[in-house]
Amino acid sequence: MDIGIIGIGNIGSILLERFLRLKSELKLYIFNRTPQKMDPYRKIDNIICCNGSAEVSEKAEIIFFAVKPQDVSTLFEQVKNVDFTSKVVVSTMAGISMKVLEEELGTKKVVRIMPNIPGMIGKGVTGISYSPNISKEERHSIISLLESIGNVVEVKERDFAAVTALSGSGPAFIFVIVEALIDIGLKMGLSYDKARELILDTVIGSVELLKEKGNHPGEFRHLVTSPSGTTIEGIYSLEREGLRGTIMKTILDTYIKAGKINEEIEKKL
Repeated sequence: MDIGIIGIGNIGSILLERFLRLKSELKLYIFNRTPQKMDPYRKIDNIICCNGSAEVSEKAEIIFFAVKPQDVSTLFEQVKNVDFTSKVVVSTMAGISMKVLEEELGTKKVVRIMPNIPGMIGKGVTGISYSPNISKEERHSIISLLESIGNVVEVKERDFAAVTALSGSGPAFIFVIVEALIDIGLKMGLSYDKARELILDTVIGSVELLKEKGNHPGEFRHLVTSPSGTTIEGIYSLEREGLRGTIMKTILDTYIKAGKINEEIEKKL
């Protein structure tokens, strides 16, 4: 299978590194506007470093557009002479609708995805939406590729702003919370290493418990909460300080911003 990746930035490099781990025979065509980012891959047998976006698009069957949304006009100009009729375009670009991609590229085979940063270790989650002309075989091929970075969840395209807020931006919010928990461990006298180990394993164990048992989070919260105990004191403090509302507002603000970015980008095209 011939796969193309245009843009070897944060997401493009994650896709490339994970695709290299697949046992299937892949030929990977890549391009980045800063050529130095391709240097680590030049001596790898099944990677072909191309001279431009058009070359990648011409040679690959499935092409991942992993450039920044603000660079999409330049990308469209670079590939305007490529015939995309028989190709599948997979876009990671926030704010660029399938309709725009279809019209600009002259194709009916477009997929939108929203991966996240834990895909770096194969533990990510990717929101995905397909245009109607993507066949079952093509869907299977794309999912097989994306499963190398983690779970794949099909969503409606209209929900992409919500996916961006929850899972795309979500890891950043989780990192902030984990950092705060480690810092308070330091405040209470623990070493950084001990606080980090305690918090990371607590978070991992709690998440795995939810995934395996399928319970509502509130059920397990009540199992930990004893009358007049330490946990209810902490939960009372969380509610008094409005943590639940703060988290919800954070995600909602991110969702609204994602929607505005979509509108702004499409107005410029």
